[in-house]
Amino acid sequence: MFDRDRHPNRRARGKPVGFLRVLFLAGVLISAALVSCLTAMRLAIRGSEVTVPAVVGRSLEEAGRQISGARLVLKVRGHRFDDHVPPDGIIAQSPTEGSLLKSRGNVKVLVSLGPRRIQVPDLRGKTLRAVRYQLLQRGLTPGFTSTVSSDRTEKDLVMSQFPLPGKQATRSPTVNMLVSAGRTRVAYLMPDLVGKRLGEVSRTLALWDIELGDVQYQSFPGVARGTVLEHAPAAGDIILEASSVDFEVAR
Repeated sequence: MFDRDRHPNRRARGKPVGFLRVLFLAGVLISAALVSCLTAMRLAIRGSEVTVPAVVGRSLEEAGRQISGARLVLKVRGHRFDDHVPPDGIIAQSPTEGSLLKSRGNVKVLVSLGPRRIQVPDLRGKTLRAVRYQLLQRGLTPGFTSTVSSDRTEKDLVMSQFPLPGKQATRSPTVNMLVSAGRTRVAYLMPDLVGKRLGEVSRTLALWDIELGDVQYQSFPGVARGTVLEHAPAAGDIILEASSVDFEVAR
């Protein structure tokens, strides 16, 4: 009895210690509950995530089935011409394959319109220079050019082409052309005109549709002025109409 009365504050000091202990335990329990709650939420969220499948290169219809089967939603974000992916094929996707996405999330895709098609213009009857400019303006490429003589089409005009006019060609196709070289030129065997007068020679050449070319005058004693000393092409050579002959003439 004496001892209990001698230490009256001992019991009072024990009460705060007990309260702190209870408060500490409550904090531990609350922390554990929060951790459990966060873990459960994380598992729940992760449990609703799905893996995005690969749809690049597949048709839009096939991609739609694949995306729907993965519990996702397909969204077309645009269209673009593409030389390698056929029309209605998937060019690109977002998110990429293998990404994690919430169930019912959107997978955006870019859909191909196929190769760009260009209508080939009609080049017939046009000059080769004008044709090349027109082709380059349309994104087409001038291809092989062959020439052939023609009595019906003027020289340097396009006679035919491939692809034909109006055809739908893919991007930057090559257009080959057949161009007129003009009418067939008549060939003559060059006669020997040495010793003849230049005036007489020029009239003869005009009848053959051959032009008088370069004329050089040389002093040659004993030879009358205007007499042909030499000419090129020489006698016996082949010469075509609409060509020219050069002369060396006595002064």
